Amino acid sequence: MTPEEYEAFKEAEKAHLRKLRELKKTHQQLQRKAKVTGAVTDMAEGINSLFNEHEEMVEKLQRDSIESEARMEVALDNVEASDSTLEALDAAELEADQSLRKARAQELIRQMKAAQGDRSDSVSSTPSSDATVSTEGQRESSETQAPKPSSDLPEKTIGRMKR
Repeated sequence: MTPEEYEAFKEAEKAHLRKLRELKKTHQQLQRKAKVTGAVTDMAEGINSLFNEHEEMVEKLQRDSIESEARMEVALDNVEASDSTLEALDAAELEADQSLRKARAQELIRQMKAAQGDRSDSVSSTPSSDATVSTEGQRESSETQAPKPSSDLPEKTIGRMKR
């Protein structure tokens, strides 16, 4: 092989390798482009399916609201027809509700008075005028009945005490 043939062969091989490299780059770019295009189409399909699902939900809510409105109108028509009986019934319910509230309030007051009577000196507020005698008498009795700590042990300790 002559040096000119060798150089020509060498140049042909270089050109072939350059074309191969360009083809590989083009192939990689097309693969990336295909992946991006596939991802975009997947996202578009997902958005379309979500949009369709959203439309279905909106339609369902509209049907439910129309049904509820129709029921409300029928109920209001029935209420207007029997207005006088409802007024009497409402008055009776109000009276029963008020008496029930009064009973609950009285029970709550009784429980609060009992709780104040059970408390010892920790009550800082002044007792009411009708419960003054009973709570003061109970305070005095609770003070006298409180257990006294023994003189050899302190009231509070920081750590363990040896016995």
